[in-house]
Amino acid sequence: MRVGIIGAGNIGRVHARAVLASADEGVSLAGLFDVDQGRAGTLAADLGTRAFASLGELHEAADGIVVASPNRTHAAYACEALAHGRHVLCEKPMAISLAEAAGMLRLSSGAAGVSCVGFNYRYLPVVREIRRRIEEEEIGRVLHVAVALRRSSAVTRGRFTWRDGPTERSTSGALGDLGVHLVDMLHFLFRSPVDTGSCRVGLQTRVATKEGHDVVVDDHAFVSGGLTDGPHFTLTASKSSAPEELGLAVTVTGSRGELVYHSRDGQLLQVRTGVDVEPVKLLGPARLPDPPGEVTGWGDSFLDQLQEWAGAVSGTRPEALAGFDDGHLAQRVLEDLLRRGERLG
Repeated sequence: MRVGIIGAGNIGRVHARAVLASADEGVSLAGLFDVDQGRAGTLAADLGTRAFASLGELHEAADGIVVASPNRTHAAYACEALAHGRHVLCEKPMAISLAEAAGMLRLSSGAAGVSCVGFNYRYLPVVREIRRRIEEEEIGRVLHVAVALRRSSAVTRGRFTWRDGPTERSTSGALGDLGVHLVDMLHFLFRSPVDTGSCRVGLQTRVATKEGHDVVVDDHAFVSGGLTDGPHFTLTASKSSAPEELGLAVTVTGSRGELVYHSRDGQLLQVRTGVDVEPVKLLGPARLPDPPGEVTGWGDSFLDQLQEWAGAVSGTRPEALAGFDDGHLAQRVLEDLLRRGERLG
């Protein structure tokens, strides 16, 4: 499969490196496109590939398209790729509104290609291990799950960008950018959607201005509620956390024990039953590097996702790949949560 990438930012670079690392799987990098042709040219030169001057040229050269551009462009780029008969991997969130996501889902359902959404956290070894242990009922009936993803980018990045303004309809805030990963993680772990009617949502903008512009999106979000056919949960997504809080944390409490993970522990999952604690190592050496401060295995999650997408194109049944139906479900939940959100001081 020849893969073309739309978007020459950081995530576009990560996807491109995953493609380049998959040559033995029959995947190749056709090239990339960005509306900023200078940025596209710089990244293409760095990766040893081609920067296309138009989308039409990219579609002509590629079998599959990765959409790694700003959120407000996802729907248009994905739909154009589908109209050209291409396979599509669209970054999360799928769109900036449920109406856009519904249109993408309708178009993909009549298309021959394989369409998926970039929920790469499904491929983290800890998420797969927790899912396996839940399904095997190792800790009994699950009573509660707490998930949190905390970063400090709202504090450390002083420039005002598209993520801080109104054009993305809040999908670029902490809840839309980070929390949507956690929403999908809950869906993936328990095969049950979030019951938004049961949820309480708090939203904060702790860094209120950048470069003299008002920041209109949340940089800290908290949700408590339940899954339709699953346990209660709490969810925290933050871009304005203190250094000692940063990372991914998951705690699953069951009737016979507990699964506890924090990314500062690397690839160790703590399995607690009674007073006994068993540390379980999850992963060997990384194939792709993780950026500083990222969750261990983050780089490899893009590689595994890319290879499962390519496998699905060739007819292999995927195990974790998130389809456009999963993206549409996450979009519905996200839109409901943002609407219910109470602004906190």
